[in-house]
Amino acid sequence: MLQKFKNTSSLAIGLSLAVLMAACSIPTPSLPSVSPTYPNPKAKLTPAEVTDQFVKIADASCRKALEVGVVEQSVDPEGFTLVMVPKAQAYKDFSAAYFQPEEIYELIWETDAFSACGASMSFALAIEGGAESDIKVSYNTAEGKFETTQDLGEYGVTRLSYTIAKNLFSGIQSLGNNTADARTIRYGHLTDADWNILRTAVDAFLADQ
Repeated sequence: MLQKFKNTSSLAIGLSLAVLMAACSIPTPSLPSVSPTYPNPKAKLTPAEVTDQFVKIADASCRKALEVGVVEQSVDPEGFTLVMVPKAQAYKDFSAAYFQPEEIYELIWETDAFSACGASMSFALAIEGGAESDIKVSYNTAEGKFETTQDLGEYGVTRLSYTIAKNLFSGIQSLGNNTADARTIRYGHLTDADWNILRTAVDAFLADQ
């Protein structure tokens, strides 16, 4: 089932540098508490300034997702829904799961499977490995979106476009071959249906143990 999810969205591969691993709850990354600044479309920013602003927004987005939870949904009606709740509200020690039509429920084991955290964690790993220059960031002033390009080795080159709202990621879209591969991002305000995805996935997983 997990492989089916990974094949469904190139974003899940493009944003994740780690293999999904078994654990009771997804790890919580340590993020700096820095307020992002939304780019002024008329300002002439240097590449370094664009990257700095993007990283601040990426960190703020992941921090928000970890604090209040997040729901990410494919724009394709037949696509997936990813749910992550705050660690303190974990259900039977599990915090994240996804749903696909045809009653497919599975747990999510890594935070970077979520677009809200993928960019922040990718930069953190790149900086740690001295390869932050391998991630290129630009700002599309015509559309008001950030765009990133990253070489993921065996996974190829991924190009992503980020929509921003209230200084947080609100949507992401692949700029590769499958331009329809996109998802929306909603922070907090999890509905009963959102919680049901996590509970159903957890109960199914534990029933098989």
